[in-house]
Amino acid sequence: MRYVDLPVPASGFASKISVLGFGCAPLMGRVGRKDSLAALAAAEDAGINFFDNARSYGYGESEALLGGFLKGRRQSMVVCTKFGILPAKGGWKQKIKPLAQAAIRIFPALRKHARRQATGQSTSGQFSVDVLRESFEISLRELQTDYVDMLLMHAATLEVLDKDDLLEAMERLVKSGKVRMAGISGDHPVMAETFRRQPKALTTAQFALNRTSLDFVRETRRPEAQKLLLVANHPFGGPAGVSSFADSIAAARNAGTLPADLRQKLKENDSQLMPEILLNMILNGTGVSAVLPSMMRRASLDSNIRALEECRFTGEELELLRNELVRLTVLA
Repeated sequence: MRYVDLPVPASGFASKISVLGFGCAPLMGRVGRKDSLAALAAAEDAGINFFDNARSYGYGESEALLGGFLKGRRQSMVVCTKFGILPAKGGWKQKIKPLAQAAIRIFPALRKHARRQATGQSTSGQFSVDVLRESFEISLRELQTDYVDMLLMHAATLEVLDKDDLLEAMERLVKSGKVRMAGISGDHPVMAETFRRQPKALTTAQFALNRTSLDFVRETRRPEAQKLLLVANHPFGGPAGVSSFADSIAAARNAGTLPADLRQKLKENDSQLMPEILLNMILNGTGVSAVLPSMMRRASLDSNIRALEECRFTGEELELLRNELVRLTVLA
């Protein structure tokens, strides 16, 4: 496993972050307790020390599961959580969650519908000092810790950048030692404006980066963006992203714009091709320090680790592929 330095004093805490992080969104949501714990254990065994959570994940139960799992070795781990999306409080839908999880295991096609239902039960856009305080105290209690390494505004809008009271409250949490790094997650226009404004309180940013949004690399490479710890999520873009990636690679394989030896590496029916290209493309020469796929299955975890450790592509080839995929996206 590769690691990069965290740009904050260690002082007895974790000083490095694994470039492959573990996205905790499925924990206690579409994945039950037993399988969630198994996935966390496999990730830790593989050397992953970066776990990305949120108050809203798993109907509000994901943090508690992670906190219990990390008990006794918290200081060697890097934990990120977020506020701004409130989880549903109780309700009949949460009570039947175990039945829904069982149904998804039998009928995987139901996963998309379940995700829409879960999203409909949460309340987004909750960015106030009061919500920050309440949400953060709950997060600390659920995570069984007295600090987090990163606290982000979750799916933030542009308006949060004008909320001086909120940004100052986050800065005070950093000064108190309860938060090591404060930051923001959101869509690309929000990220680009964050890079431009450089709010003093924010030292990390998280955003989606996958096959359909590789052109955003032009923003992450800017000097102002490089002042933040950048983390990419959703690298595979869900089922639609997997499908579009396969189509794009097929087109690239036949593109006369790429060198012949590179096109020969784009083998058909190679399941390792997608993680190898996307994960390394995101981390190579972009300014992005870590990437957060969801890895509930051991096979996915092993595939992603192998992709980073045994990449067949050079840095120059990854750049050529990135430019080609951006070109194909524009033409689509």
